[in-house]
Amino acid sequence: MINLKKRLVFALFLIIIILISGCKGKKDVKKSLEEIRTGTEGIVLSFLPNAPPATIHVEKGAPLETNTFDVVLEIKNKGAYPQPDEGVGGLGPSFGKVFLSGYDPSIITLESKDGKSGDISKLTLEGKSTINPNGGQDILSFNGKVIAENLNVEKYEPTLLATACYYYFTVAGPSVCIDPNPYSTVKEKKVCEVQDIALSNQGAPIAVTKIDEEAFATKTQFKITIKNVGGGDVLKADATLNKCDPSGTQKIAREDIDKVNLIWVKISDKALMCGPFAEGPAKNTGGLIRVINGEGFVICELPSNEYSNKISAYTTPLLIQLSYGYRNSIEKKIQIKQEISGLATSSSEGSQDWGAAI
Repeated sequence: MINLKKRLVFALFLIIIILISGCKGKKDVKKSLEEIRTGTEGIVLSFLPNAPPATIHVEKGAPLETNTFDVVLEIKNKGAYPQPDEGVGGLGPSFGKVFLSGYDPSIITLESKDGKSGDISKLTLEGKSTINPNGGQDILSFNGKVIAENLNVEKYEPTLLATACYYYFTVAGPSVCIDPNPYSTVKEKKVCEVQDIALSNQGAPIAVTKIDEEAFATKTQFKITIKNVGGGDVLKADATLNKCDPSGTQKIAREDIDKVNLIWVKISDKALMCGPFAEGPAKNTGGLIRVINGEGFVICELPSNEYSNKISAYTTPLLIQLSYGYRNSIEKKIQIKQEISGLATSSSEGSQDWGAAI
């Protein structure tokens, strides 16, 4: 009888531990869901140690395969786009690309070693998700060759610049208060009050930082402020890949930068009319927002006839979606030192002896 009681107590103890573990697991999942759309970064680059090396020694007259070096980039997606069900595109067939520049192509050549040619679409770079809260990461490898015959100095110190240009999205969905009767003189209980909202970030380099709301008798207005929080450059989406290539024929112009595309602002399934926009109609359901000194804004309106026949205040999500091109770079200074090969020394010495003999 005593042994049976001990077994029951032990079994009950195990059940309690399992239940506690299950609850803890659910808590972790909930926490990861909240953390998905946080952070201020998108695609992030870094050079792997010694790739490229700080100093590269080359010799004139040596076989070409000896004057080589590797460039290896670790590339991470620290933002929330794309989610597993979104794929990698959205605005076009390519998600983005990594370009290498800053060197004289007559002295240094760089070619893709893995066949990816810097194409981000060929990498496993999904955004942060519940199944992968850290986001995707991958490697890009390049083979560098130094054409020593074109190196007419003992030391050449270029700065290798790696630039990522890519498409990205920002999604925000804060709850706002809609008051169909803001000027009522009758005191009544309201579940919410119209007020301004401050937001932090949404797991992307462009963030919705503030929503100023004002209720009128015939409409509710939202001033939506966005900010470049990623430390890079924001570009018009259609200029991202066509003009980012430093060796290409097209250059990024002033009208290509500091513009974010507002896809839509919605309450329920209703797209709000917004403006002003930098291009096209002054007011529309979507358009380009100009960013000045890192910030921009758009004003959107919800007419009173879209209040879902409500007569009292209520809360509802304000869904905001932005798209844009983004560019950020890293750099590393390298030193190429020219050495005199033994073969060249022997030839030189032989010539001197022959000249002396004459």
